[in-house]
Amino acid sequence: MSSKSIPIAEWLASLRVAANDLLRTSLRFEQTGAAAAERGRGKRTSAKAAPAKKKPDAKRAPAAEQHGAYIAVLGEANAMHLGITTSPEGCRALARGLLGMRADEELSEHDAVDGVSEVMNIIAGKVKSTMSDRDHSLRLGMPIFMQQPIQVREGLERVQADVMIGPVPCTLMVFRMKEAA
Repeated sequence: MSSKSIPIAEWLASLRVAANDLLRTSLRFEQTGAAAAERGRGKRTSAKAAPAKKKPDAKRAPAAEQHGAYIAVLGEANAMHLGITTSPEGCRALARGLLGMRADEELSEHDAVDGVSEVMNIIAGKVKSTMSDRDHSLRLGMPIFMQQPIQVREGLERVQADVMIGPVPCTLMVFRMKEAA
């Protein structure tokens, strides 16, 4: 069975779904304000609910200050790179959420890098699973962490979406080489 190229917009849509799924299943953020009060009374709160009070993590850093993890998803007909970026403090918040740590607990730079890379690895695995029925040859590369944004150069196309993952503003990205006309 031959594989076909999957449109880049479908990769981004799958990336958004996978990030939301990770938020619902694996990330634990401290609840503040009304959300914590509701949980204390036994009521469930939405994973997408905005915290009653913005924390420092909720500030979106300028693009030049975005750190993030990227991973390649390669197959016979598809060669994509998926990424998640946020501020340095957002990276620490995502890593703490993955590890189930409180916001005031210390986290080393090394653990923050490992945590964000693992978040990207989990999300990419979910995207690969979703797309594998259309391209059975898909495989994941190793996540890489970068402290500067990927530069979009001629011949590279990128789509992105700004999202909130818990209290953390993030940018999800998909990029690949432009297809020859």
